Amino acid sequence: MTDGDYFTYLPESSVCEALGCTALSTGHTRIPPRSPYPPVRHPDDHHFVWEKGRTIQAYQFAWISEGRGRLQSAPNPGLVHPIEAGDVILLFPGIWHRFGPYAETGWVESWIECRGAAFDRIMDLGLMSPEDPVWRAGDEAKDLFDTIHELACHDALLHQPALSTLGLRLLAQLCQSRDISGHGRIRLMEQARRALMDRSGDAGDMEQIATELGLSYSTLRRLFREHTGMSLKQFQTEARTRRAYELLRNSDKSVKAIAGYLGYNSAFHFSAQFKKATGLAPSEWRQRNRLEVRGDRL
Repeated sequence: MTDGDYFTYLPESSVCEALGCTALSTGHTRIPPRSPYPPVRHPDDHHFVWEKGRTIQAYQFAWISEGRGRLQSAPNPGLVHPIEAGDVILLFPGIWHRFGPYAETGWVESWIECRGAAFDRIMDLGLMSPEDPVWRAGDEAKDLFDTIHELACHDALLHQPALSTLGLRLLAQLCQSRDISGHGRIRLMEQARRALMDRSGDAGDMEQIATELGLSYSTLRRLFREHTGMSLKQFQTEARTRRAYELLRNSDKSVKAIAGYLGYNSAFHFSAQFKKATGLAPSEWRQRNRLEVRGDRL
């Protein structure tokens, strides 16, 4: 990790936006004991005084590698979060906060500020929330921040896409640690997705999936809708229909064989469900789409 203080601010980037994350700033600062905080060096929209605090318009990971301090933030501004070496402070767009080292210890902080759809989606899933603004990362974040510093100090603008993907990797580590430590429902819902792809879809199978996941059927239905925005049956039908498209278009498997491969009890059941979803029987859909492909090639 670099020993010298630095910070750099970066512009919006269409390439980084396509990646789901745009790194907008990064930096590293050592605050010796009994030094003013924050240093008067940053743009007005990032500087603050303790009495007023501040808001920013992006997400930020602020890793404290040495020292101790405190954090206060909305929606619980009266709650003081103790910050220790190894903690990552999580800041959110439009959310008031203030933080700083204790005078007797100072601290060393590193940060990367990001904006993007990936962060918004993780917020929607509940793995990142202003109500839980401290990530006890330990050394998990160290290697990533070492790489962030190396790229930023060499040429931050040139390496902005790489810095943005490092922001995504920090986000992934945060999600993994929180899913394991208390948000296992995300993992359970992914297991439910896989199971739904391989079952016939009748009520007994749905209830069996819930039992295998250690949930009641009503809880599985509620959590699945919260996680995906659709019902169990709707997800299963859409996922199977997409797989059926590919098999009908790109393989010579019979309709009966495809029905069995997709977990349907019979070719009749598969054909009825497929026609309900697409308006065409599987054999009709296959013929029409294969003809379209041949026509495109001509």
